[in-house]
Amino acid sequence: MMDEELDFLLGTMQWSFSRLNSYYNCPYEWKLHYLECNKSENGFFGEYGSLVHKILEKYEKGELSLFELNEYYEEHFNQDVPHNAPPNKFVDIRQSYYDKGIDYFDNIDLDLKNYEILGVEEKVEFTINRKDFIGYIDLLVKDKKTNEIIIIDHKSASLKILKNGKISKSDQQHFLEFKRQLYLYSIPVIKKYGSVSKLKWNMFKDQKWIEIPWSKEEYNEAIQWAKDTLSLIEKENEWNPNPDYYYCHYLCGQRNHACEYKPKPTGKKQQEDNRQYNPETDTYE
Repeated sequence: MMDEELDFLLGTMQWSFSRLNSYYNCPYEWKLHYLECNKSENGFFGEYGSLVHKILEKYEKGELSLFELNEYYEEHFNQDVPHNAPPNKFVDIRQSYYDKGIDYFDNIDLDLKNYEILGVEEKVEFTINRKDFIGYIDLLVKDKKTNEIIIIDHKSASLKILKNGKISKSDQQHFLEFKRQLYLYSIPVIKKYGSVSKLKWNMFKDQKWIEIPWSKEEYNEAIQWAKDTLSLIEKENEWNPNPDYYYCHYLCGQRNHACEYKPKPTGKKQQEDNRQYNPETDTYE
């Protein structure tokens, strides 16, 4: 790809948090998907998360009642989650996720009566370094008692929370990504409403909530991270692959039709990658 063509594509691209963050997974995958426009393949984890998001959206919009959530989940699970889960000798991941979804909707703790709903799947647009960005906020609310503006994100991922309420050291990088996403979404929310008071994550698979006060320091860090990542991508000329057995075989959107760097199983290395990228293990990153 010529430099002029690359500059044109990057200059006219509509950006998002996920588009920036995915660059760090594998620059080569990023190039295949966003520059060469190869269609990205779905996977089990993404499909599962999308199904639960869809159900929560319908609940928040009043299209489904609390008593209809589980029925809708059961009826649509196989249709909306057609991909098989990655193999795991310790647990049937597909069955485990299905059961956790049933349990979550049986015991859902998303109480909306204390909030004024400002937006569900709210589309937000903003600019960083003269680049156009777009995002979708799962749930934007205003506390009826305190008038606090709160950004809520639904997550299927797991984060290990210690007894003192802090995120474990092994999950700090993962949580930093969560925070950066919502801090970037804060840009248009602040412009419209004047402030953001809290960021909250509904970790629905684990039935936990994480909440932090909005921080100017972390907000500035997220914006600087976005600027630095844009600069890295604009200067990129090698697009080297980042081969990893588990990621390449089960998570990469280019895994079955475009990438020639997918590694073969290598025993010990495969087991190490399984522990790093498999969300059912303690060392998942």
